[in-house]
Amino acid sequence: MKKVLFILLSIFALTAFAKKKFRKRCSLTSSIKPKCYHKRDAPILNISLIYYGNESDMNIEHLEKIEGLLKERFSKATQQELTLNIQHKAIVPFKHKIPEGYTYNNIEDKKRLQRIWYYDNVGWKINLEMYEEYKRLYPEQTKTIDVLLTITGAQFDALGLANGRVSTTEYPQEIAWNLPNGGRVNYPTDYELVDELIHELGHNMFIGHATSQCQKISYNAQVATYSSNEERMEGIRLARERTKACCEASPSKNDVMSYCRNRSNVDENFMHGFESCNLGMIKKLVIPAMLKGRRWNVAGRVSCR
Repeated sequence: MKKVLFILLSIFALTAFAKKKFRKRCSLTSSIKPKCYHKRDAPILNISLIYYGNESDMNIEHLEKIEGLLKERFSKATQQELTLNIQHKAIVPFKHKIPEGYTYNNIEDKKRLQRIWYYDNVGWKINLEMYEEYKRLYPEQTKTIDVLLTITGAQFDALGLANGRVSTTEYPQEIAWNLPNGGRVNYPTDYELVDELIHELGHNMFIGHATSQCQKISYNAQVATYSSNEERMEGIRLARERTKACCEASPSKNDVMSYCRNRSNVDENFMHGFESCNLGMIKKLVIPAMLKGRRWNVAGRVSCR
């Protein structure tokens, strides 16, 4: 009897250990790219929403406004199939401060210099830095969230950037700071920010770009070999026309995951959502993976054209 009891206790202990290890593999505590989702009872995506940078650029009240708009528009974008739960918000200061005496192109504004310094010294690694800082400051939150969604003043070479379950977009945006006049600062509207944040959340659910066949036309023209600069300019011009025609003919052209979408149309009355192809993957692949605690990298995904 004692032997049977010992075996049962051993099996119980091993099962408990295996479950704990599996939960850790699904957590942002262990990696920026967890292998799986935490099992859940309802189709709810749990995230932390942070601003990484100077509080004078975005305070908690502004972040709360974005929170409300993001939850509303994410629900509409998924046609109410998936709910966004923002379980934590925070303003997280930059890890690095600009060195004493740091200058750039006669720009004197210290906040601008800080943002530009990040472009030159951190760049696309910004997601990893934010992830490590957030994990250091809020370790308990990383155990349960699916995504760390961020807005940052740090500049990088893109409108948005996703790495595993961490993503970001810029606010404010430094424009053409290499010009003799130092360029300018652009402040996207909350509607524009939310459009990009939903796009990045799509990547965090392992959904790729829609209409990539159209962007491939322009890319191929950019990297092609030409016999003269005039030939190159003409090749690029023709590629732009073909890309435009491709976008106009694409069923997913208005998808929030498409580079064909017209971002300038986004305002208080208009938004982009997930069109039928990507929405179908969310309903049939992503949500079941969440509910059953399966792999994050769901099988069966397609490229929406």
